[in-house]
Amino acid sequence: MLGMSVSKRDRASEIPLEYLSIKRLRRCRVLMLHTDFFWFYGHGHMRHGELGSLFMRKHLNTFSATFLIVASMLGTGILTTTGIMLSLLKAPWAVLGIWVAGGILAWIGAWCYGELARTMPRNGGEATILRELFSPTLGEIAGWTSFVVAFAAGNAASSLALAAYLGEALPGASLRPQVVACGALLLVTGLHGLLGPMALRIQTLLAATKFSLLAGLTLYGIFLAAPAVAIQPAESAQVSQATAFGAPWGLAMMLVMFAYSGWNAAIYVAGEIHDPTRNVRRAMMVGTTIIMLLYVAINAVLLTHLPAQELDGVGPVIAVLVKHLFGAQASAVFSGLVAFALLSSLGVSAFLGPRVLATMLEWFGKEHSDDGMPAVVTPRLVWLQAGLSILMVMTGSFVQILTVMGFLLGLFPILCVLGLYRRSCDLEGRPLMLVRYVFAPLFVGVSTVVLILGAAQSPHEVGIALALVGMFFLARAGMRRFA
Repeated sequence: MLGMSVSKRDRASEIPLEYLSIKRLRRCRVLMLHTDFFWFYGHGHMRHGELGSLFMRKHLNTFSATFLIVASMLGTGILTTTGIMLSLLKAPWAVLGIWVAGGILAWIGAWCYGELARTMPRNGGEATILRELFSPTLGEIAGWTSFVVAFAAGNAASSLALAAYLGEALPGASLRPQVVACGALLLVTGLHGLLGPMALRIQTLLAATKFSLLAGLTLYGIFLAAPAVAIQPAESAQVSQATAFGAPWGLAMMLVMFAYSGWNAAIYVAGEIHDPTRNVRRAMMVGTTIIMLLYVAINAVLLTHLPAQELDGVGPVIAVLVKHLFGAQASAVFSGLVAFALLSSLGVSAFLGPRVLATMLEWFGKEHSDDGMPAVVTPRLVWLQAGLSILMVMTGSFVQILTVMGFLLGLFPILCVLGLYRRSCDLEGRPLMLVRYVFAPLFVGVSTVVLILGAAQSPHEVGIALALVGMFFLARAGMRRFA
């Protein structure tokens, strides 16, 4: 009966709850992902959007949320930034140390965010946290920043990285990077638009493939290849003197923060995780620990197996390492596998970004309620983000946005952690001494110093960041005016 009643809008105006058996709900799942005309009113009937919330609310377990963290963090950062950091700091030990420091900072941030998730287990990420603890304006600016900078621009960068690695795998194919990048975006967006939460299974498989590739390469370099290729002491002495502490260290740390970005991915889907008061923090802590160990280990392999001169300023450092260990042909095969696995990075953004936008759009709705139910994500929102990413890929305008990603993505987490001290953050009765007096001050203090030093190194990019924030504020004011 339900399958027939939802075929037309005029027959779907009223859906009694007694008809929603498990079998019929499963039949409606596909319809929910493609339509938005479920209506209900009165007691025992569903209003618009609530059927979607029924499916979305608790479809992520701890394992899925942990792999969401892993897939979100494993991306272009670890594949491209070590050579740039070596050109800034000059000493391999300094580069390795800053990877360790960045991992610890992300781990502390995950702990603090876990406490925030206990009181606000809802979708939206920083946008929801800042809106609840500070003001709607700040929350909506954070939401627009997350959607445009973190997800749309981040996906544009990841798709171009995928195209670059695919070009390394097929050097004679003469592939246009923009065409490959757009094709990858369309493929991943199509999967998420058509399958919705079911695409998480494919995404988890791709994330596992990407993790296995890097972990396998790291284990080989540590246990099998170490005796064969060792850096000469003379070469190490030439680069042992690190750059004096200052602005270059801040910029290098911002690059590390970009590479570790994604440690807070679970907060964007907190309303869809089983028992979010426990599992959100657990997923962030476990996922961040796994990635930190992998990042430190693979950088240790890079910096001990390759002379610093070969890494200084180089982008695709992993491809250089594979070529050094296995030869050019193996490097081409590995690059192709990395390109395929990078689809998981695109999938994470396609999954998370529209949820931030859906949450903000619900705030503008006339019938918004604070019942904790996640906002319904329609395929139109998924395609909207893909359209922004494709526009950035085709016009090249994403380049300048990427230069300020580290700054903006480091700014709003500071504000969120400061929210632990707000009276509206209802955390009484819990053992918060460690968080409020150790972890939160460390996170806020170190992150602030990093942003200041990074701004001193790149003042032009900071100006772009402030301009973006102003633009988001104007967009927010305009939407409020005409809502």
